[in-house]
Amino acid sequence: MRDEPDPPRKHYQLKPREFERVNDHPGHAAPDSDPAVRPARIDVHDHLRAANASAPAPRPPQAKAAENDVHGILRDNLDRANAAGLNDLAPKLRRRSRRKRDYWLLLLTVSAFLAFIVFGPYANPMTKLYGLAGFVIFTLGLTWVMWFVMDDY
Repeated sequence: MRDEPDPPRKHYQLKPREFERVNDHPGHAAPDSDPAVRPARIDVHDHLRAANASAPAPRPPQAKAAENDVHGILRDNLDRANAAGLNDLAPKLRRRSRRKRDYWLLLLTVSAFLAFIVFGPYANPMTKLYGLAGFVIFTLGLTWVMWFVMDDY
């Protein structure tokens, strides 16, 4: 039995472009049309002119509204507050920062715990190494966070 020949090779390609023109191009008019009726080229300035032509005229400035009872009451309240000194500004005393106190409190507390690990009753070379490494890492991290990352509080 003889092998059958391969089928012919298929060629794939994109189908040709087909666009349906609904409107004529503004620059091209039908040859039989009148040149006076031929559409003109549209420009942005034409749109701007058309938009401003239909804009309403600016209104004249209105006269100041007559004062009513509310304005008088508010003015009296303001006069009383000014007489009592409620609207006077005075510089506030600078509050002492708690950052330094918190830094030393945390550093001494954690350092005491790590010193207990390093020199405590269960001390061995590994706990000494881990305790000293923890002390260095904690001190550097706390210093960085308290003095370089955080603001005064």
